[in-house]
Amino acid sequence: MLLENSDIDLTTAVLLDKVQKGKSISDDAIKILRKAKLIEGRKPHLYVSKQIAKATNKQIEYTLKKGFNDAECQEWILKALNDHKVLSRKQINELLWNKLPIDFTEEQKMAKIKNLLYKMHKNDEIWLDEDRMWHRKES
Repeated sequence: MLLENSDIDLTTAVLLDKVQKGKSISDDAIKILRKAKLIEGRKPHLYVSKQIAKATNKQIEYTLKKGFNDAECQEWILKALNDHKVLSRKQINELLWNKLPIDFTEEQKMAKIKNLLYKMHKNDEIWLDEDRMWHRKES
C-alpha cells in the first residue's frame, strides 16, 4: 500500500514494515528513517510517523503507540482533580494508564506517572496531603 501511494523505495518500505511489526532495525537505518521523518519514538519503542500511519490507514495504531504527551496527561489530572477535588495515586494511575504508549511496560508507565506528578508538584499545580491524596493548588 505504501509503495503504491508514495515515492518510498522498496528498501525503505521494508524497513518501515519491520518498524510497524515491532522488529528491530539497525541504528543506521533508524538514523535514515528518523532524518526522513518516517519514524518516531525511542529505541526499542519505534513506530511509524503520522504521515506513514495515514498512508497505511494505521492512524489508531499510531495514536496508541505514541500515547498522549505530558501536557495532555497533566490536563487529564487537573480536570479529574477539578471534578473530584482529591485523587489517590492509584486513581491517577487508572486515569492515565491507557493514555500512555501501548508499548510501555508497567514499570515505564509507573515511572512516567511519577515523573508527571513530580513535575506538577514542583510547578505548584498540585500537592500531596499527609494521607497521600493529591489535590489541585488553589489559585
